[in-house]
Amino acid sequence: MYKIIGLLGLGVILLLSNPVFSEGLDYSPTIYDPIKVTISNTFDDVIFDGEWSFKQEWKASSLDSFRFNGNDLILRTAHQDDYMYVLIDVLGDITNDHMADRAIVCFDGKDTSKMADDSDWCYVATRGSKNAHTLNGGSPVHRTSHFHIEKNHPDLIAIGGTSGENDRYLRTPHAAYEFRIPIEQIGFENEYGFFMQVFDGKTVMAYPNEHSGKYPQKIPSPERWGMMISPDRSISSEHFNQN
Repeated sequence: MYKIIGLLGLGVILLLSNPVFSEGLDYSPTIYDPIKVTISNTFDDVIFDGEWSFKQEWKASSLDSFRFNGNDLILRTAHQDDYMYVLIDVLGDITNDHMADRAIVCFDGKDTSKMADDSDWCYVATRGSKNAHTLNGGSPVHRTSHFHIEKNHPDLIAIGGTSGENDRYLRTPHAAYEFRIPIEQIGFENEYGFFMQVFDGKTVMAYPNEHSGKYPQKIPSPERWGMMISPDRSISSEHFNQN
């Protein structure tokens, strides 16, 4: 298993950049601002094809906007029933670097630790591919940031594609990534450590933005991630009501 991870180091796990602060807009979250995920009831209609499939598809979700060195990125998040939904709409990536464009989202549902443990989960989507990758903390291998490849949950979806015609923000074809993540795997919590990073074949865009830049590096320690919160505490209460 560790041999496999070593071969994938610069591909799946070593996605990330040297710390270079991004150029932010007034509305861009800082490294201290949490992502506020909302509860929704419309996500049974989402078509997971790596694009904004129809105008209302991701409307009932939280919106966070970022700018990285002049390139805009839209993050939409929601939860419904047993799933977390994430759309990363990379408006600035209008070139298609086949199998090089990819996105990763990570969640830490327990007490944040310096070293990734088994409560830390990352999910990787590649543009032009329906093959997701799951990473879980707890590996003793330092060079993989203490993550190892884990078998995908049967309900996981992580897909990268090209959005355009129906996109709410930009009709020019550009990269987009859609995720459906089983909450039972990351834990029914109202507060997560959260990390996002997108690689467009040339540069890296990340939340927190201190991890953005041009050069690959390992996934940062969970203590350097940002946060995602459920302001109405509906993730844990929804799980309680189901049981």
